[in-house]
Amino acid sequence: MGTGPRGGRVYYFHCPGCDYGHPFEVGGKDCWTWNGSLDRPTFAPSLLVWGSRPAARCHLFLRDGKIEFQRDCHHSLAGQTVECPDWDDA
Repeated sequence: MGTGPRGGRVYYFHCPGCDYGHPFEVGGKDCWTWNGSLDRPTFAPSLLVWGSRPAARCHLFLRDGKIEFQRDCHHSLAGQTVECPDWDDA
């Protein structure tokens, strides 16, 4: 967690499709909305990582603690919904 380029707080969660952390920023200008829950997180809108690089793209929604991977993801979880791994506020 830290301060992002839009003035909000940046949080990371582990993506089981990419096997690394994805950031999202809340509380700043033009940031994601987040329900504040670390147990059943939800944020909006969708998160698109590496959108300009199709071979590395990860596109998802995080709703009620479940990661909904979109079909345009590069990894094997594309089109699937999985539980979000545990994360903390450290």
